[in-house]
Amino acid sequence: MQCKKVNLTRDRLLDPAAAEWSSIPGEPLKMDATPLANQPSEYIKASRDEKKIGKVRNLLVQAAHNGSDIFFRLSWEDDSQNTTITDNNVFPDGCGVLMPLKGGDPPIDEMGSKDFPVNAWFWRADFNDQARNTIAQGLGTTLFSKQCPIQVKSLWGQGAWAVVFTRALALPEQKDETVQLAGGQSVKVGFAVWEGSNGERAGVKSFSKEWRELALEA
Repeated sequence: MQCKKVNLTRDRLLDPAAAEWSSIPGEPLKMDATPLANQPSEYIKASRDEKKIGKVRNLLVQAAHNGSDIFFRLSWEDDSQNTTITDNNVFPDGCGVLMPLKGGDPPIDEMGSKDFPVNAWFWRADFNDQARNTIAQGLGTTLFSKQCPIQVKSLWGQGAWAVVFTRALALPEQKDETVQLAGGQSVKVGFAVWEGSNGERAGVKSFSKEWRELALEA
């Protein structure tokens, strides 16, 4: 997967509808349901049908950087715009980006491990375009950073979501809770989508089953 270097401002690329995104390569990903066996909640394991988890099965990912900031644009088809919790069976739509925090090969389907934690960028449709930066060391261990360095903007229309995440490439002041990035390097990356109309939240989602190698153009 390519992360193209561009000469564009953060404000411009943060716009999901910016015309410049049409010239940035996209990679279509097949998404899979998270296994019920990997759900941290016994209630979820007992009450959900694994065949009905992970409604979103196709995700388009575009990535770019401008030498200072990195951008991910995630887009997928969704007939319903879910922005609130309704009757305990409809939840806000959401998406996320996942990377190994300290390198290595963490188990992507278990949100890392004690020896190989992961860093996730998380957006949900009821966050009013505020992102969350999280770290995890396995199932059920997700912690939110007190300070989030990520910006996000979302757009829903014509039966589809488009969400752009951005963050400075390097954040040495938050090295214990953020992945450090630079042009010319590669990093493993994964993605997740929550379809709120399908009752998806927390560990119930669709995800890219294997790490992808993201090459940041020098």
